[in-house]
Amino acid sequence: MRRFDLKNMRTSVIDEITEMRIRQYEQLTGTPVQLPVPVENIVEQILELDFDWVDIDEHEGEQILAGLVPEQRRIVLNSRHLDLFQTKPGLERSTIGHEAGHWDIDIDRTSLHHPLLPGFEMQDNVVRRQAADRKVLVEVLNRAVYDERYFELYRELTAGQDSPEVKSAVDRYQSSLLMPAWLIRAAVDEVDVTNWSQLYGLAEAARVTISNLVVRLHRLNIIYIPEGTKDVYPGRDAFIGQLHLFT
Repeated sequence: MRRFDLKNMRTSVIDEITEMRIRQYEQLTGTPVQLPVPVENIVEQILELDFDWVDIDEHEGEQILAGLVPEQRRIVLNSRHLDLFQTKPGLERSTIGHEAGHWDIDIDRTSLHHPLLPGFEMQDNVVRRQAADRKVLVEVLNRAVYDERYFELYRELTAGQDSPEVKSAVDRYQSSLLMPAWLIRAAVDEVDVTNWSQLYGLAEAARVTISNLVVRLHRLNIIYIPEGTKDVYPGRDAFIGQLHLFT
C-alpha cells in the first residue's frame, strides 16, 4: 500500500505538502527560506532522513543515481556517479528531493518491517537492489535519469501524456520542494522568462538543472514552449494571443 493515491494526486496537493515541510523548517530555524532551498537540511531535520554514499549495482543499460533504505531512514547516493553529481550540483539536489518524495508521499511506513515473501524482490514500481555492501538493500524506482534528457519529458507533459504514477508524483514533489511557487513567482519578477540566458541564470540561483526549472515553470504556467521549438512565451495565454494576432 501507498500513503497516497499517487495516480490521482494533484500537483496542488503536492505543493501543499512541500510547503508544509518548508514552513516546519522555517519554524524550527526561525529563518525564512530563500532560493536556493536548503533541501539537505529540510530532509535531515524535518523528514529525519540521513544521507550516505554507496555503490549500487546497475544492470546493463541502467543508471541508478540514488535509492532509499526506508528501514534505516536513509537516502543513499550512488558513488558510481560521483563525478556526474559534482559537475551538476542541481542534479544531486533534485535526486535527494526525489528520494525524499518517496519517503513523504509514497512509502507506507507501517509496512516497513514486514518481511518480503521468499524469492520476491520487486514491489510495484520499486526494486530492491543490492549495494556493494551486501547488508544494504536499496529501494530504487524504475525512472529516467535526471539529466538534460529530462527535457524530453517536458514535451510529454505539454502533450498531456502523464508519466507512470509514482514517477510523476515524486518528480513533482522534488521540483515543488526545490522551487516553491511563492519563491519562483517572486524570482521571475526580476527576469525575462522568454530569455534563455536569464532562465539559465535563474536555474543557477535556485541550484537546479535547467530542465528541472523549465518543467516547473511550465507547471506553474509561467512559461510555454510550443512543441518542436525552443521559443519561450510567458505562459500559454501569451502564446495563444500571439497566434490570434496572425489569424
